[in-house]
Amino acid sequence: MEKLKGGCYCGTVRYEITGRPEWAAHCHCRSCQLALGGGFVTWAKVAGKNFEVTKGTIKTVEKTPGIRRGFCGDCGTTLTYAAEGEVEGQDWSADAWFAAATLDDPSVVEPKSHVFVSHQQPWIKVADGLPVFQEF
Repeated sequence: MEKLKGGCYCGTVRYEITGRPEWAAHCHCRSCQLALGGGFVTWAKVAGKNFEVTKGTIKTVEKTPGIRRGFCGDCGTTLTYAAEGEVEGQDWSADAWFAAATLDDPSVVEPKSHVFVSHQQPWIKVADGLPVFQEF
């Protein structure tokens, strides 16, 4: 099975995923905007068993109860997103969500939609033809 690698800006944290991401989307929620300092972020996911940190340690912050954002403690690169419990009938704790741009080759990610466009900044123009959802 294909192994894909990624990591943070400074190289302190490296990870490997087995197989291509199962799903990806552009998230426009205000929480992601503030955490990443951008108009949106592209998240991708694999089964939790298919994500492995191979170098360093991902530090986490839990500002919202049940939501853990992972990052490099040295350079601050956002790396992961984890939510406890179910979202729309899916157990999120079984998946590993990661910032798609942190892959060594982010072009392997194929976003399927834009989510939380109810929070979209007016200077972001969504014109790529992907489905758009007001929430998740």
